[in-house]
Amino acid sequence: MSLAAAVHRLTNQSAELFGFRGRGLLREGYAADLLLFDPATVGRGPKRRVFDLPGGAARLTTDAIGVHGVWVNGTQVADTNGLLERAPLAGEVMTDFAA
Repeated sequence: MSLAAAVHRLTNQSAELFGFRGRGLLREGYAADLLLFDPATVGRGPKRRVFDLPGGAARLTTDAIGVHGVWVNGTQVADTNGLLERAPLAGEVMTDFAA
């Protein structure tokens, strides 16, 4: 599968499948949720165990590699170093898929 096909499946195709109107494409009036990445280096880092669940329970996680920024509803919330401390909560809980 090409990178373009993978991006389409994760964005527009998923939005259509789940009925998320106004999402999945870069189009005027749509939610500006963006992920800026370098196609030559995008991937995941090594697995590591973190203890941040309730009661100190463990989970496995990996850091993103090759990601340069994340925007939610047009607000940048992450950069190459991870989540921005100054970033407001830009997302919303979707209870009405007609949004």
